[in-house]
Amino acid sequence: MNLNLETGAERLFPPLRLGVEGKKGFTLLEAVISMSILLMLFSIGMGAWQHYHGKAGETLGKRLILQLEAKRALVSLFRELEEGGEVVSPVPGTTLPYLVFKDGLNNLEMVYLQKDEPKSIEEKREIWRAMVVKRDMMKAIPDDPKILMEHVLKLTFTTYHYGGVFISATLRGGRGDFSLVNFVRLQNVAAEDTN
Repeated sequence: MNLNLETGAERLFPPLRLGVEGKKGFTLLEAVISMSILLMLFSIGMGAWQHYHGKAGETLGKRLILQLEAKRALVSLFRELEEGGEVVSPVPGTTLPYLVFKDGLNNLEMVYLQKDEPKSIEEKREIWRAMVVKRDMMKAIPDDPKILMEHVLKLTFTTYHYGGVFISATLRGGRGDFSLVNFVRLQNVAAEDTN
């Protein structure tokens, strides 16, 4: 007489046989445990990936916003310069961290750097603001300075002739820095001054 005594667990979870007859396979319980371990590892990996992806997107977003703000400020500076009549300082052949030029109405405008103390302390390096001030020749005092651009690390102006200026800037953007250069020709300069 053959007595088959099965425990309660074996009746609920009979062995799952995989593969060729006679080879030992996995039980359903082993398969469920393996799948749950794989799912936990997958969920931990997905969480880490989403965290990293979110940080990278946030950093990229901040950097893009700073670059767009800098581009907008520089485009406005380029437009003002293009409508100008003559570069007063720096004199041709020199490079300075400021620019003085005459606009179409013969008013003086100056672009210069002003140290941004709170950001310099926060970044532990010198951070500047590019400022612009206009002096209307009909008024006794100049206008109040306006912020042209923030997050400036370096800004230089090189004059090749009285009708054109080469601008070089390095700006802080997110966790990195970016540089740009541009040549601006003043449109209202006399033809004989451009040689």
